[in-house]
Formats: sequence, C-alpha cells, structure tokens
Amino acid sequence: MINNVENNIYNLAINEFNKDKEIKLEIEVEEKEKIVNGFRFDKLVKFRYLKKNLLYCVEIKPNINNTIIALLLHRKETLPHLLLLITRYVNNNKAEELKKNGIQFIDTAGNAYINYYPIYIFIKGNKPPDILFKNKTHRVFEPSGLKIIYALLCNADLVKKPYRYIAEITNVALGTVGWTINDLINLGFVVEMGDRGRELLKKEELFRRWCIEYNEKLKPKLLINKFTGPENWWIHYKLNPEYAQWGGEIAANKLTKYIKPQNIIIYADRKKYQNIVIENKLRKDINGNIEFFERFWKFGRTNEFKEIVDPILIFADLINAGNQRDVETARIIYERYINRHLGEA
Repeated sequence: MINNVENNIYNLAINEFNKDKEIKLEIEVEEKEKIVNGFRFDKLVKFRYLKKNLLYCVEIKPNINNTIIALLLHRKETLPHLLLLITRYVNNNKAEELKKNGIQFIDTAGNAYINYYPIYIFIKGNKPPDILFKNKTHRVFEPSGLKIIYALLCNADLVKKPYRYIAEITNVALGTVGWTINDLINLGFVVEMGDRGRELLKKEELFRRWCIEYNEKLKPKLLINKFTGPENWWIHYKLNPEYAQWGGEIAANKLTKYIKPQNIIIYADRKKYQNIVIENKLRKDINGNIEFFERFWKFGRTNEFKEIVDPILIFADLINAGNQRDVETARIIYERYINRHLGEA
C-alpha cells in the first residue's frame, strides 16, 4: 500500500507533467495497486491522447539509485503494460541512464521521458522543487531490523518462532525483535493468526524493499576492508563455510556459470577473515576489487548453499553493482532460486 509521501509525489509529478505543455493528457487511475505475475505495482494508470488509451504500470519511488533502477529493469519485462517510474527528482545523468534502459519516468520537477506512440517526450535539466516530504519512518528498515527481515525471507516459518529464538539466530537484541515484528504487522507484512501463530505476507514486495534498504543502510556498515590480489586466485580456493562464504559475482558464477566475475565479495567473520588474506597474499587497497563484509547471520536456508551465501543476498549484491551483466544474472537467479521460494506458503 502506498503511503502519503508517495501519493504526494504522484500528484505533484502528474500536475507538473501537464503544466505548460503542448501535449495535454487526460490521466486516470484505473486501479490502485495491482498484482501481476506475483509482482505488485502501485497503480495502473491510463493516459488518454487523441482518443488513444495508453496504459502504464506505475511504480512510485521517493528516490532512485542503482539498486532501484536494477529492480525496475528486472520487473519491467514481466508487466502487462509499459512501466512508468514516478519519483521526486531525476538528475541529468539518471535521466540519460533511465532513457538508455527504456525506463519511462516523470518527476515533480517536470523532467520526463515518455515514449509511447504517438507520444515522445524527453525533458531533463529542470531543478528539483524545494519541497519537503515528511513520512513516518519505520525502524524495521534500519540495520538491525533488516537483519531480521533477511532471516524471515530465507525462512518464512521463522516468524512463528519465539522472539528469543529469532534474536539468537539473527544476532540482535531481544527487544529489537519485538518492535521489528510489530512494525511488520503494522505494514501488513505479518499477520497474527491466533492459535496458528504468525504468518509472513507479501514476501515478494518485502524482498524488493529489503534489497533497496539493505544496499543503502546495512551493507555499508558491514564493510570490513578492500583488497587486491593475484589474478583468478579465487578459482581453486575453498572457503570454510564455518566462517566465510562467497557473495556477489563469485557466488553467481558458481550458481549459474553465466557471469565472469570482475569483482569479489566475501562475507566473513571479522575475527577470522585475515586467514583468507594471508593464504592468498591479498593486499589492502581502498580501490581494490576484493571486498570483505561481515557475516551477519547464523543460519542457512538449506544445505544446498554452503560455500556461497543465500541467493537472496546474491541477488541484492548483483543489482547494487548497476551494470547490465549483473542485472541479467540477477534475473536468472531470481527465476531459478527466489521466485518459487517467495511464493511458497
């Protein structure tokens, strides 16, 4: 369900889009929220021009970044109509990037890219409006809450467990579990079912939101250090899953054989990662392509994934990279390992 901030962004963007333009469009909301092929989008909107109806699946995002663009690229192929991004502000570089990737958009500054025959509009360079959008923040999307969400996405039945158990395997304080579950209930992602306990809902929507918030808020805090090392050192090196696992492109390569890794991500225990550094003669380098991140969980989805992290985390790593090859690989991983998993009751 979209919130007041997103509704304000939508209304302001639509008003600005129709202001002082030669092309005037009648715009109607056909449906508020819709689910197609397991994907929820915010609105189904009809633009009417010269007696022709142009239907868009609308996604409203207050801000945009590489992760959001990658998610939009992933989603637009599955929708029954063209995707339209409505957001607060698109700068010149992002406008060109969205256009290049075929993502149509309008923002509250009057910038727009519409390419739907017989209409073609591309406007960039308008400055953002001096408007503050205030919204109630939910602690569930802060770092400690994101750790719990990740565990729930990996194992939806975990939501039924006692708070103390959830706190233990997610390595967070007991009180954190309480307010995280309460926030998830208030946001409609968890429902209390009496004697049957709690149930996780809207898992695909929660997964997409987690990917965005994880890359913005939690992942930067997990970075241990960056390194460079011998070429292809990782090919024959075996990590000990007890304290380290491959993430990102290496994990994606081991799952799909589709991508040739350029960047290396390892999730490891802070106290033991140095073993890997020493054994492979890695050198500390702020611009290095080898990144160590702190492992923040004490569980695994199944025995299938030992030397690599869960596909959910691999997907988040890939879409954060912002390049087409990683996005394509993320799509493959989603279709093979995530889609059915999230759809299970």
